[in-house]
Amino acid sequence: MNAKMLIGAFFGAVALFLLGWLIYGVIFADSMAGEACMRGKDDMNIAFIGLGNLFNGLLLSYIFSRWASISTFGGGAMGGAVIGLLMSAGFDCLMYGTTTMMDSPTGILMDVVTSTVMYAIAGGVVGWWIGRK
Repeated sequence: MNAKMLIGAFFGAVALFLLGWLIYGVIFADSMAGEACMRGKDDMNIAFIGLGNLFNGLLLSYIFSRWASISTFGGGAMGGAVIGLLMSAGFDCLMYGTTTMMDSPTGILMDVVTSTVMYAIAGGVVGWWIGRK
């Protein structure tokens, strides 16, 4: 791993963190509050949220720089959208089928759309950074 990839991972993590706060913590806060598995605002573990976003940013940065040669905002947005869609659809369907974390297919759809948008934006940021001279 090189410095450009690690900085790209950091930027991706910051984008995912801020988008998660905006989308889940502000825009959809009321609809998420009734979920039985959600922690209360005072009980959120910011360190682990940040760590999870860092791993996801690293995933995007690693794929883009090592395997996909993505080095533009547009290419990163497309790659990020596909990764976000497939990861969230797979995870959410498994959670709906095996746990009580997801209580309706509507929740799956909402999360998949939200994740796709978040990963598209974060992927765009990572792709832009990797392509910088």
